[in-house]
Amino acid sequence: MNKINGYVRRVKITVALTATLLSLCAANNLYGQAVNGSLLGTVTDATGAVLPGATVVITEIGTNINRSAVANEDGNYVFTNVKPGIYRVEAESTGFKKTIRDQVEVTVNSTVRTDIDLQPGSVTEEVTVTQEDALLQTDRADVGRKIEGRQVVDLPLPFNRNFQGLLNLVPGTQRAFRPHSQFFNSQDSLSTRVNGQSRLANNVQVEGIDNNHRTGLLTVLIPPIEAIQTVDVTTSNYEAELGRAGGAVTNVALKSGTNEFRGSAFWFNRVSATAARNVFAATKAPTVYNLFGFTFGGPIIKNKTFFFGDYQGVRDHRGSVYRFQIPTQAFRNGDFRGAPTAIYDPATGNADGTGRQQIQCNGVLNVICPERISPIARRILSFIPAPTSSNPTGLNFERNTVLIKDTNSFDVKINHQFDDNDNASVRYSYQKPKVFDPGIYGIYGGPANGGFGGIGITTTQSAGINYTHVFNPLLVTEVRFGFSRYRNDATSEGNGLTTSTEIGIPGANVDDWSSGISSIEIDGYGNPVVGFSASLPWIRAETNFNLVNNWTRIFGNHTVKWGADVRRERDDLLQTQTFNPRGVFRFNQGQTSLRGGPAAGFSNSFASFLLDQPNQIGRDLPVIFPALRQTAIFGYLQDKWQVSQKLTLDLGLRVEHYNPLKPRLAGGLSNYDPATNSLVVAGVGDNPLDLGVEGRFINLGPRFGLAYRLNEKTVFRGGFGISTIPFPDNSYAYNYPVKQNNSFDAPNSFVAAGSMVAGFPGSQVALIPANGIIPATTSFLRNQVYDVVPR
Repeated sequence: MNKINGYVRRVKITVALTATLLSLCAANNLYGQAVNGSLLGTVTDATGAVLPGATVVITEIGTNINRSAVANEDGNYVFTNVKPGIYRVEAESTGFKKTIRDQVEVTVNSTVRTDIDLQPGSVTEEVTVTQEDALLQTDRADVGRKIEGRQVVDLPLPFNRNFQGLLNLVPGTQRAFRPHSQFFNSQDSLSTRVNGQSRLANNVQVEGIDNNHRTGLLTVLIPPIEAIQTVDVTTSNYEAELGRAGGAVTNVALKSGTNEFRGSAFWFNRVSATAARNVFAATKAPTVYNLFGFTFGGPIIKNKTFFFGDYQGVRDHRGSVYRFQIPTQAFRNGDFRGAPTAIYDPATGNADGTGRQQIQCNGVLNVICPERISPIARRILSFIPAPTSSNPTGLNFERNTVLIKDTNSFDVKINHQFDDNDNASVRYSYQKPKVFDPGIYGIYGGPANGGFGGIGITTTQSAGINYTHVFNPLLVTEVRFGFSRYRNDATSEGNGLTTSTEIGIPGANVDDWSSGISSIEIDGYGNPVVGFSASLPWIRAETNFNLVNNWTRIFGNHTVKWGADVRRERDDLLQTQTFNPRGVFRFNQGQTSLRGGPAAGFSNSFASFLLDQPNQIGRDLPVIFPALRQTAIFGYLQDKWQVSQKLTLDLGLRVEHYNPLKPRLAGGLSNYDPATNSLVVAGVGDNPLDLGVEGRFINLGPRFGLAYRLNEKTVFRGGFGISTIPFPDNSYAYNYPVKQNNSFDAPNSFVAAGSMVAGFPGSQVALIPANGIIPATTSFLRNQVYDVVPR
């Protein structure tokens, strides 16, 4: 029987309506562009009257790079696409002293207000004022939190000092947690739920470049915390530039070099000697954890070209104590006299389980004669150590293992100022964790960690190029291109071995994909008793290309911004998880129990194993390498209107278009058609690769926000927005025959489905008809669950 369970592709529309907020305390949520920031203000004289035509110059202190603008007729000035840094703001006008506001910090996705009062006097005279941190966000309506470099480094963080732990500081978020296995999530990506949304509704970027799995399952790259300048989190009322999310939009900015050489070195250590022993365990597993590295940056050409780099190494040797139930020596010898249930002989009675006699050996009840015990079962039991305690019916075995995870990562970033109007930055990031998690029985696997025993290697690369051109103080454009890619391979500790063949199970080890020992599952014991997780092995890779172009134009008191974002996504996943490629034998209590008789239990299941009476046999077949391709196109238009010094309005519209998914190879997707009760295979016959699914161009997201400054201590903020959340998953149209398996089930729960000694018959792979349409009326396709992708 071939059975596929999955989910329909979903696109969820979330409407976020934020009531007017009264802000009466310090706030760090300053937001602007996804990569840079904005600096604005009003120039006035000593009486408070505005000064049109005043010249304003901003200079980044670390690099000595400056820009200039002229205040408009309302005395307002705006600098858009401002690189993060500490700035000096100078304003001057004829008949007034030059005024300097020093130490003005602009961060990623921030809008910083710096109002300047000019005093009467000569322009050769100067008045210098040190900028104080703003207590309130006065010119933005979005909600979230900005976490700066010093906080990022100093705050205690779990999971290899992951920046995502900082989301715990943001209102509306649940506590961050680590999902998935050590092999799949070797970078220790964390997840959180924001404002009640799914964890898949979040969007993470590194300097404006997409940093998400296509499915939203994990974050691709986790930069070292010491290399991060700012973590910016927006949780609602996003500007139109930000989207593809209904929870949080998180943007991480790395540090850049300056005119001074600066660096740091760090080392964190943790050992099991300082940790407590598990109260239920008799031993303490050894653990040694070291995280170390350095950062260094400075000028290549002063005032023009700068570099920054970092390295981080993690040596995580993590001990774990496992405790579970294994068969006692008496059970292994076929002696069930100490069992809590009676064992019945499947060689007696009827096929429906009635009329059976209690098993005996030479007149001794509940004992299986040695000659009836399967030789394969004896070989398998020889791989399992003896119990470490005398408990016959509960946890009786304890053993320690040490997971070894070694990670090397680095970032390199170059910033270059071509002239007053052109600048660019280039970044390359690399991360490679290698995980070895031993099976509790080595190459024979076992129940520890659900059978995840083996090796997992992930190679991650991420890069980005940002270019900004200032046509004049009123018109700026930004072009951004980048990619993120990872390849994740995981294999069992038995990879490359023919263990099943060697112990007498035929037909199991037919190639490298099916190498290792078949899984043995015995109801009532820790499973798999031997063998590995059904998820192993797998090959997974994703590559996301990202091209963005943003334009900003100032019209009086309106700052209008528009742009487009094109993403090309490749998602490859070869993994079979119904049974496993090596095959599985499942032993239940029915084969050695009496229909209508006394209750049965784990001892009956183990007796079924000794007698080689499995209730189910199955194996997965790698028919095709499922690989998806998709292009997404986003566009937006937004206007920040400074109605007055007190009132700012944010108006915007965003559109998101997702082209239908296509397989890389013909036959890589299969859609169920309810109208014809058939499966339609993509790219075969006249069937299109996109399964006839039409892309939608009407995913519109209007945005509205306002910020009203009543006085220096009170600001009202509110907003409304619609955001599109894509929820594609790895079950998208992966129906039969894309994924296939062979399942051999017993006709009832009291007889065997086959035997280990008979093994697996040859792989029964279904052929795809020339027209690519498979009627779902055959016996093994009836009563199944299929993915239905609406057209």
